[in-house]
Amino acid sequence: MAGRDVLIVDDDRQVREVLHQIFVAAGYKCVLAKDGDEGLQVFKAGRPPLVVTDLKMPGIAGIELLRQARAVDGDVAVIVLTDAADWKNAIESLKLGAHAFLMKPINMDELLITVERALERRQLLIERREHQQDHGQRQEAPREILIVEDDPVHRDLFNRMFLFAGYKCLLAKDGGDGLELFRRSRPPLILTEFKMPVMSGGERVAGAGIELLKQIGQEDPDAAVIVLGNPSYGAADVKTLVASLKLGAYAFFWKPVSNDDLLFAAERAIERRQLLIERRQREEGV
Repeated sequence: MAGRDVLIVDDDRQVREVLHQIFVAAGYKCVLAKDGDEGLQVFKAGRPPLVVTDLKMPGIAGIELLRQARAVDGDVAVIVLTDAADWKNAIESLKLGAHAFLMKPINMDELLITVERALERRQLLIERREHQQDHGQRQEAPREILIVEDDPVHRDLFNRMFLFAGYKCLLAKDGGDGLELFRRSRPPLILTEFKMPVMSGGERVAGAGIELLKQIGQEDPDAAVIVLGNPSYGAADVKTLVASLKLGAYAFFWKPVSNDDLLFAAERAIERRQLLIERRQREEGV
């Protein structure tokens, strides 16, 4: 199958049809399956590069479909769809090799951006593997993170979590401090609160984290940024959080965010940064 082919697996016909419409409108060629058993048969026959699957289904569930699909093709990119009630299995899907999981109801923009990132990662990993066969070991990415959070409780919580996971942490209480620390140290990964004091300090406004994201993106396009928000911010801020993905953020999460989910995203964000740097170096002959 071609690079923009997607297998959609969901036992809910209405969900299948909605996903089909979204992907076709975005230029994808779709194959649909009504459950995990049919999905696995279709996957084995066509080997699509991307699978979007529900987690809870009769017969072969999404977790088992993920496991068997990756046994057939370790390069396949898998996106898992789930609800809050099945959070534990959603986290397990990441450990089994899923690129990401998305919570229902699905935001169309988030889905399409996540899918693009999944296919990009698949291609970058293939390129790295082929390059390593000829040129040996790859370079390890540094594990350093800048945490920008005006709430001291959350700032300390994230600091302890990332220190325990083996990261070197830099801490900032607002966008102004964050930008100053970023310019001084150039960490590969930034975790920033969405709504915090404005870049110059003072008044709390929605989107200050977005302004920091924009500035960092201009000064270092390789920087990996994860944005955090609070569901109580309202619908207008939901749109801004989705906009953060379009501006180059690797991911956004609503608080409270699970440690496993955030740490996994951090690893993937740093990995993506390193893969893109390696691709550029190959193209430049470095």
